[in-house]
Amino acid sequence: MDGLSAHQQLALTPEEHRAERRFRLKIDLIILPLIAIVYFLASLDRSDVGNAAVAGMDRDLKMTSGQLSYCVAFFYIGFLLFELPGAVLLRVLTPPIQLGVALMAWGVATTLMTAAQNWQTIAGLRVVVGAFEGFVQGAPLYLTFWYKPQELATRGAIFLSMASIAGSMNGLIAFAIQTTMDGRYGRAAWRWIFLIEGVTSVGFGVVLALLLPSTPERVKRGFTAEEKEIALRRTREAYNVPHTRPNLRQLIAALRDPKTWFYSILNGCTSMNQAAWSQFLPIIIKTSGYTDTQTQLMTIPVFVAAGVVTIVLGYLSDRFRVRGAFVIGSFTSTAAGWLMLLLSKNKHLSYAGTFLIGMGSTPSVILEMAWLNNNVLGYTKKAGAISFMNMTGHLCAIAVSFSFRDGPTYYTAKGLGLGSASMAILVAPAFMVYLKRQNAMKWANRDTPEANVMRKKSVEEIHDAHPDFFYTL
Repeated sequence: MDGLSAHQQLALTPEEHRAERRFRLKIDLIILPLIAIVYFLASLDRSDVGNAAVAGMDRDLKMTSGQLSYCVAFFYIGFLLFELPGAVLLRVLTPPIQLGVALMAWGVATTLMTAAQNWQTIAGLRVVVGAFEGFVQGAPLYLTFWYKPQELATRGAIFLSMASIAGSMNGLIAFAIQTTMDGRYGRAAWRWIFLIEGVTSVGFGVVLALLLPSTPERVKRGFTAEEKEIALRRTREAYNVPHTRPNLRQLIAALRDPKTWFYSILNGCTSMNQAAWSQFLPIIIKTSGYTDTQTQLMTIPVFVAAGVVTIVLGYLSDRFRVRGAFVIGSFTSTAAGWLMLLLSKNKHLSYAGTFLIGMGSTPSVILEMAWLNNNVLGYTKKAGAISFMNMTGHLCAIAVSFSFRDGPTYYTAKGLGLGSASMAILVAPAFMVYLKRQNAMKWANRDTPEANVMRKKSVEEIHDAHPDFFYTL
């Protein structure tokens, strides 16, 4: 029996097609909003240090630009340590428990920042926030349990765009707090930012633990028997095997697979740009020549534009079933934006450059994730590949966070952004050539005795090396 036969899409009757569309709409209305809010709150808590600094934290705590960079960068220490467990243990801990508890925990840590009296306290608590946000990185893997490969980029773009909307809300919230609550009850505006955002995360963590559906084979509440059958069929068609457990051999296979490292290089370039752009956007805008109040408001349209473009490109990528070409286009926009920031002496032109960076670097995150999910099979191998890709990305994010030390020009960080985007423009086509050659080799060897032996094995045994599985370019 062919090992891929269990994952073939079945021919459906018109009524079954309608039932599947109703089911997909239902999970769109249940799962996507919940995951989107998780990413919304994660982005708020991740990037609130920049807004707090503009609101006076650096002045009150007598922080240097180097110490502020430490506060940003230390987040990624916790993130790196817990990212792999967060992906591999998702089926073991179950998504509602893992994601809900993680949200509550980082909300508590963010809330505690309101009592900080020195930069070291902020930096230490940022490690804790990063650790529990690492467990949330299982969310893209969670979507692959419920959605087919050709549906992932659109759905991923929707929830990831919430990160961009969060960036705009962070500026709006910071502006509102700075203008209406600064000094209220003896608490500075930046302390209110941490308090409000932290308490909100704790509250929603409880909601998430109660409402988020588990994996398709474990879900009990909120779905009819027919819908559960549809969920199980769809998860099999997405190359999932229900009740799979973590497998060490698959982790090793992920490390040995060149695709993992191509994705890691691309994500490293993306993460450098995203970290420089999202974490330091208020500072970049302010040092271009705008006032504190203008800066908080001017971050809003930049993040909104990035979110809208992410959804559009995600949809188009799914529609045409192409990943690499859209990744190249995204990095081209990013490189153009950094070039404008490096060369321009006009504050309005520099501001326009921040749009290009956001509209390029934000879509590339979900395009790369969808690309990996399309081309890597096996639960633990996919979880490991996602984790290794993200860990590489966050190491690069740490590096760029430390580069924001030569203010007010920040030429070093801007140069790193331009260099990493340019590197990705070269790596992505090379990766596409590699995948095309791998597909050609599978096709050429499809009738060999070795292929016939491998054809009988399951995707949990031989993963994406199955002779009848071809890679998406």
